Amino acid sequence: MQAPQRVGRQIIRAVGRRNCHHAPTQSTYNDLPQPSGSWKTAYDANQRKYTAHLAIGVGSLVGTIIFGKAAGFLDFHNDIPLKPAQIDSYK
Repeated sequence: MQAPQRVGRQIIRAVGRRNCHHAPTQSTYNDLPQPSGSWKTAYDANQRKYTAHLAIGVGSLVGTIIFGKAAGFLDFHNDIPLKPAQIDSYK
């Protein structure tokens, strides 16, 4: 019964002493990243990546819709009957 209490006390002591020797670090403007290179090249590279992701997403959506329609999983209910159905129980 005392073993879990001892383990618990050791864990609490370790957690309590974890940060006692470290002074808080002060960040300054010198720690911020410095801009380097042309912004246009980085922008164009990101736009190519985003366009590729968009094309893959649209292609996946269209492919899924085509496959679902061909396999019979999707029904778009575009076959509107010319006359209402004759249901005997409604009379």
